[in-house]
Amino acid sequence: MILAIDIGNTNITLGGYDRDKLVLLSRMYTARNKTSDEYATGLLDLLRFHHISPEAFDGAVLSSVVPQLTRVFSRAVSLVVNKEPIIVGEKHYGGLKVEVLPVSSLGADLIAGCVGALGKYPTPCIVADLGTATKLLVLDKNGYFSGCIIAPGVKISLDALASSAALLPSISFTKPETVIGTNTVECMQSGSVYGTAAMLDGLIRRIRNELGADDVTVVATGGYSKGIIPCCEEKLIFDENLVLDGLKMIYDRSQKEPENTN
Repeated sequence: MILAIDIGNTNITLGGYDRDKLVLLSRMYTARNKTSDEYATGLLDLLRFHHISPEAFDGAVLSSVVPQLTRVFSRAVSLVVNKEPIIVGEKHYGGLKVEVLPVSSLGADLIAGCVGALGKYPTPCIVADLGTATKLLVLDKNGYFSGCIIAPGVKISLDALASSAALLPSISFTKPETVIGTNTVECMQSGSVYGTAAMLDGLIRRIRNELGADDVTVVATGGYSKGIIPCCEEKLIFDENLVLDGLKMIYDRSQKEPENTN
């Protein structure tokens, strides 16, 4: 088995792969003040809960957008499964080709999402990653990473409204029944859900025009994607485990050939 870990700003997602089948999927809160021993304890408890032995893992791969936790969690994994994880972005890029800048400058989650998309979908392709930040990753018809769009995520936008406007409350992420809200909460929900959907629709059309392609695959992943997709006019494919799948692909390729270090 292979253990794949994606450390995000809000959650840490863990996947266990038996060959190419995802047999374990779990999440834990991203706590920046935890030690390696504390994370190791949580990981051991998680594996026991799923009746999986630490000895079952042949290797591990990790991506992180929280630099202070990269080494902390890496050591926790080593303590539990007795394997040092491959860290994406440290000479491990899964063969991703980049057109506009050095691949080493890209975020690890971005690399994993692109590798996953290239392994599963036709190009040109847009990956809409709707998590703490809203990101649109662009892959051209030849499979090259062409660039990215980054905007505040749904929760960031809602939190900013509540903290900056005295009369607006903190609310949960929920799709309202209608676009036109009739009370404060519904108005804010409409702005966050339908507003994000409308932004995605508009950006997808603009990206398609810049690529000069009529047929572009659009894949959505990330914690908020399932709630946003039904509100979009453009066709988006929901792929909850795209980043984990990309991590598994990066691990497999790292065992076969040396990575590009540009």
